[in-house]
Amino acid sequence: MARPAASRSLREAIRKARFDEAERLDVTADRRDGEIARLELLKAELETVFAEIPARDDRFNLVLVPSRPARLWIDLFTYAAVDDGSGAYLFVRNSENGRRTLFSSSNVADMADRITRHMAHEIVRRERLEAALTGPAQASKFADEAPRASSGMSVIVSAFLIGLLTGAVGLFAAVWLSAP
Repeated sequence: MARPAASRSLREAIRKARFDEAERLDVTADRRDGEIARLELLKAELETVFAEIPARDDRFNLVLVPSRPARLWIDLFTYAAVDDGSGAYLFVRNSENGRRTLFSSSNVADMADRITRHMAHEIVRRERLEAALTGPAQASKFADEAPRASSGMSVIVSAFLIGLLTGAVGLFAAVWLSAP
């Protein structure tokens, strides 16, 4: 005679499923807390750097966002995160072409150095652009670009005025043609 299969209990299966889910959630919460703690260490390393940013430069803002994955935002496009697989710090830049990892390291000091260098390069790049735009009496390299910028502005203003007049004429024609 065949023995009956072990008794199956839905109640027991639900209890086991709840236990498994609780364990999985604990592991996920521990990993998330670890990510946030590591990013807080990086933030502490960078706070002195951010204190030295020129007052007129509003591009950089050190903000830890406990999203999933947690991110330490450096500016509008770049942030630091912790890689799920390796636990290394990732320095990532978002662009219209997608995300690009600029640097990866498991050492917080190396990551802070790389972020500091990135910020310095961005500040120098902006200074160079501002000098080109605001200093028509600058050195010869920038003096050659100033007349083109002003003639470019007249083209933009002309195009705007032509568009405005075209729109007004089109609106007048539509009202005139739709009148009974």
